[in-house]
Amino acid sequence: MASAECKREIEDPKQYEVRRMLEALERKFVAYIIFAVIYGVVFINYIDIVYSGHGYHLWLIAMYFVPFIALSIFNLRKNWRLTLGLGFIASLMNDLFYGVIRFLIGMPVDLVRYYSLWLIPHGDALFSLNLGFATIQVYSWMMALSIYARIILAVALLWTWKLQAKERCISGKEPKRKPARTIKEKVRGFFEI
Repeated sequence: MASAECKREIEDPKQYEVRRMLEALERKFVAYIIFAVIYGVVFINYIDIVYSGHGYHLWLIAMYFVPFIALSIFNLRKNWRLTLGLGFIASLMNDLFYGVIRFLIGMPVDLVRYYSLWLIPHGDALFSLNLGFATIQVYSWMMALSIYARIILAVALLWTWKLQAKERCISGKEPKRKPARTIKEKVRGFFEI
């Protein structure tokens, strides 16, 4: 404890603040990843097991991203990579743990065959992708390629977002918000030509 106190006294206050911001960013980033994993494994798999119907897969794809849209709603330019990357993680948790979750709730699943078909490209048909406006037969090779592509995309998107977020912390170039205007100023600005 004493060494941390001495370090803080010696460390430049600006560097100390940047270090604290980077540590907070790291904690948030880990929390986002953990939430995406739990959301995908528990919530999305539950939906996938319990529900099916017209346009079901289109709805499921949207559900991968819904909880993460809030991260981008106010600043899309800054956080779209984070939103997409976390959505891809949720979708991966659905595909990678669907068989295990079915098995754990008592539904018979041959997990060796499941993972063989999902992760090793074969020519076997897996299921019909119901988009509402079209139905597409999904084959083992398509699922395997999509899983590996999503892994690459999720890592790339989250890695680039994290690098940019760290750079914003270090440079201190967070976008400045305009001070809130009063209602009177808003009304006056509306009627000015």
